[in-house]
Amino acid sequence: MKRRNDILLNNILKLMKDNPSITEVELAKILGFTERNIRRSIKILKDEDKVKLIRNGKERYWQIYT
Repeated sequence: MKRRNDILLNNILKLMKDNPSITEVELAKILGFTERNIRRSIKILKDEDKVKLIRNGKERYWQIYT
């Protein structure tokens, strides 16, 4: 059985793949978690080299490496 955090991380990755420009606020609203919890989870994904936030002027999007 997967831990709750693993499920959250997988859900975040799926939403990022579906919409690379999704924000932390949008993720929190969709998934029903606080923004802080989402940011903490994204940090885990970044530390595991699974995602990177790309910024290009005003544009920003998630690069997924899984």
